[in-house]
Amino acid sequence: MAAISTEINQPVCTYLNRRGQVIRVGVGTPRQTQIPPLELPRYGAERLSGIRCIATHLKSEPPNEAALTSMALQRLDALVVINITGTGFQKRGGGATGYVKEAYVAHLTSQESRALITSPSLKVANGNVPSPSWNLSPPMSLDALAKQDLIDLVEGLEEDFRREFVAQEVDTDHDRAVIVGVMTDDLSSQQFHDIVAELGRLVDTAGGEVLQTLWQKRSRIHPQTVVGEGKVQEIALTAQTLGANLVVFDRDLSPSQVRNLETQIGVRVVDRTEVILDIFAQRAQSRAGKLQVELAQLEYMLPRLSGRGQAMSRLGGGIGTRGPGETKLETERRAISRRISRLQQEVNQLQAHRERLRQRRQNREIPSVALVGYTNAGKSTLLNALTNAEVYTADQLFATLDPTTRRLVVPHAATNEPQEILITDTVGFIHELPASLMDAFRATLEEVTEADALIHLVDLSHPAWLSHIRSVR
Repeated sequence: MAAISTEINQPVCTYLNRRGQVIRVGVGTPRQTQIPPLELPRYGAERLSGIRCIATHLKSEPPNEAALTSMALQRLDALVVINITGTGFQKRGGGATGYVKEAYVAHLTSQESRALITSPSLKVANGNVPSPSWNLSPPMSLDALAKQDLIDLVEGLEEDFRREFVAQEVDTDHDRAVIVGVMTDDLSSQQFHDIVAELGRLVDTAGGEVLQTLWQKRSRIHPQTVVGEGKVQEIALTAQTLGANLVVFDRDLSPSQVRNLETQIGVRVVDRTEVILDIFAQRAQSRAGKLQVELAQLEYMLPRLSGRGQAMSRLGGGIGTRGPGETKLETERRAISRRISRLQQEVNQLQAHRERLRQRRQNREIPSVALVGYTNAGKSTLLNALTNAEVYTADQLFATLDPTTRRLVVPHAATNEPQEILITDTVGFIHELPASLMDAFRATLEEVTEADALIHLVDLSHPAWLSHIRSVR
């Protein structure tokens, strides 16, 4: 490696598995040649990757933070950096080679041993999460390097990681999520923090656990990855350190952005709309609710089918089918488009059915009142208090999905005689309600537009109640 590195005047990295077999060679620094997260084995926070890297370096200095961070991102068993200096002996066939001046060995450390080791560490997020730390050896000779028992070291480290992992009592039934927010110039600090806090509630309602919140202030969104390259690396490192299996962004992502982020971070990436759709799918009880949720999910999924890798590759061709043929992607798109058309017809029938019910109520001249408001404002609780409706209530976002109508007898304003009115509990609104949901739930939302009066319910105990009023309006 020293001979090749000197000849081409470039650093070289060799990656080996625990059997000592070379599995990858790259020209460049450990940062430039690191293995993409999706190609690494996903063992979780209790294991290392089973790969070590031997890298040459053309200067006489310890490995820099970029190289050590790359080791942490890949959870390498060890990073060995060999410094090559000057010109050494003549190799067979002519040409001078460099000689090895010194070597360094770096490896990750467990939380148990961090108190005992003085080592560089990378700050993550707001500093309230233990950052990945590493131990860097003093410079050593090749003879001393050859005597290092790396397998014994790795087994000891993994035993420590396993103890910490069990101590965390990870619930495998829940998604462990890292939330990412982007604060652009059009948002005030208070608005941004309200949006991120609400996203945390959405993830919690969907059944996930928020491990950490990261954010970045930018004048405009990065077209490829939403956030900058350094922040993507920080997200990947945080997800790997905390054992997260999901990254949630506070805005809608394009299909290419999701693809780029998943490639670089190595875990599933979703946006705010996907979280809301997941909550709706869990909450749908009636046939109408399930129908509208499926329509919303398919309309969201259709433009995001492209770029799914080999699953969407072309079908094989034979005699009479030469040429590009039909792609799996086109087959899927057509099937989804057919399903969407069928669902839209059923939603139209649902609209017509609800219109007939409303028409019948109007013929009887019974006034109707709709309870509207932000999600989790207390609409279902108010309906239960007024009519003993026993509608499901919970301190969750979108606990109500299907509209519920109940009778209420009140005194007439003029005659003071008992008068019957109908009160309808509606689905809650939220800041920037996804367009696919608005379209799919048009049959449900028409209950609001056809009411004789609206009662706008506001939760004044919420710090962002003013912005909630604006969103509902």
